[in-house]
Amino acid sequence: MVFLDANVVLEITLKGRPRFEQAQHFLETLTNDTAISILTVHLLMHFGRKQGIADELLENVIGENELLSITPEDYVWASLNERGKDFEDALQVATAIRNDCKSFITFDATLAKAYEGYPMEMVLLS
Repeated sequence: MVFLDANVVLEITLKGRPRFEQAQHFLETLTNDTAISILTVHLLMHFGRKQGIADELLENVIGENELLSITPEDYVWASLNERGKDFEDALQVATAIRNDCKSFITFDATLAKAYEGYPMEMVLLS
């Protein structure tokens, strides 16, 4: 399973995002199932509604992915392993690791570098 960072999902959903085509092309080439965290669901619904995107479209995007819960154990892991003072990143990485995701896909170069060497491939889209 491939974990999509929130920034990838936001790029393909929100209006006028600069990396829309890159995200869309990458997702079209995937053969594995994709997953997102409940945190990403929150961000997508919040920012999507702020832009006036219909709930039905947002729910379709969400429904295309397996939804992964965030647990107290993920909080503990993130607290102990946070890199670069970005707790949201650490929490998503913890969730992906706990769910045995093979890859973590992101547009965030700092995140990808910070968590190199953890038990999944960090894939930086550029």
